Amino acid sequence: MKIKTHIGVSLDGFITSADGLPAVLTMPTFETGRSHGLPEFIAGCGAVVMGRNTFEPAVGSPTWPWPDLRVFVLTTRPLPAGTPDHVVSAPTPEKLLEAMRDADFDGDVHLVGGQRTIEAFRGINALDSFGVVLLPILLGDGMRLTPAGSAPQHLRLESSRTLGDGSVEHTYTLAAVIANR
Repeated sequence: MKIKTHIGVSLDGFITSADGLPAVLTMPTFETGRSHGLPEFIAGCGAVVMGRNTFEPAVGSPTWPWPDLRVFVLTTRPLPAGTPDHVVSAPTPEKLLEAMRDADFDGDVHLVGGQRTIEAFRGINALDSFGVVLLPILLGDGMRLTPAGSAPQHLRLESSRTLGDGSVEHTYTLAAVIANR
């Protein structure tokens, strides 16, 4: 089991627009579940992990976004009413990682979600693959991929491919954290 991201990032480094819309949703060519390399990425995953802010909109949605995947949520609060029984939550990335390792599923784990959840798993050295889809758009404002003050880290490029709309998918492995100078 590997924990991997596949997140849309604007050319100016934002994962969301100023109003909180995921950057990839600002693309006119985006098709839910069908574009920007997501089908190929998800094919190798048996689970998803996310923070509560990413999870909550799915509860009560007309269609469950992860019908064939195990779902894990990083949260310190009880899950909202209407959460399916099979969803697993834990208050720390360490405990959630343990629950994922103990769970019965094949494939990797897609780390869906934002900056805090990515940082939480990066902080315990549990993020195995950092996939970004560089979107040909300038958003000007929004949430950045990494929070201010996060530890610098070297990445090693594993693969790149250009997608039909000019987006470029890059996959990296994480290398050593850069020591403070």
